[in-house]
Amino acid sequence: MKKNSYAILLLSSLLLFSVACNQQKKNNEGNHLAEAASTTGQSDSTAGKNERALAYHEKLMEFFSADWMERESDPDLYPDYYGGSFIDNSSTFVVAVTGDTEGHRQRLGRILGGDDFKVETVQYSYRQMMQVMDKIDAFLSDGSIPQDHPVMLHFAGAYPDVMDNRVKVILTDPNQTVINAFKKDISASPMLSFEKGELPELM
Repeated sequence: MKKNSYAILLLSSLLLFSVACNQQKKNNEGNHLAEAASTTGQSDSTAGKNERALAYHEKLMEFFSADWMERESDPDLYPDYYGGSFIDNSSTFVVAVTGDTEGHRQRLGRILGGDDFKVETVQYSYRQMMQVMDKIDAFLSDGSIPQDHPVMLHFAGAYPDVMDNRVKVILTDPNQTVINAFKKDISASPMLSFEKGELPELM
């Protein structure tokens, strides 16, 4: 009788353990499904925000000009208040502006047809940055500039950095001689920022 009692107790324990394991497995599966659904929801949300931000950018550019894609590098395309735009890490469309931030926010809201965007105040307009880029392009395409000019020897690229509100000039050796030559013969604008970099590899 004692052996039967132990056997029944052992069997009961095994059954309880089995039920507990099955319940834990179901709970884990439920948790994984919930986590997966949450992750999918977040991905869908991020994708939706990215899509909306891109649509905002295109709508803003089309407001500036219907042929904006052909005129992207034309400084006259951009109004004086526009400092550039980008999509931040939270997939939100951000427009940089100069001057009256609140007034420009209202104007942009009317243009974009929504209010789920951010406005940041900057010092320099995108038009000003592109005007400096034009000066760089003119210098580089000037056939009268000797190839041993310090800038020609060390120039590796330039671009308008909207987030830093600067024109970044990349030099293979940004020493003071090269920088002084750049400021003397191209532009001494305070929006310039000089950085070290290498020439892009040709494919």
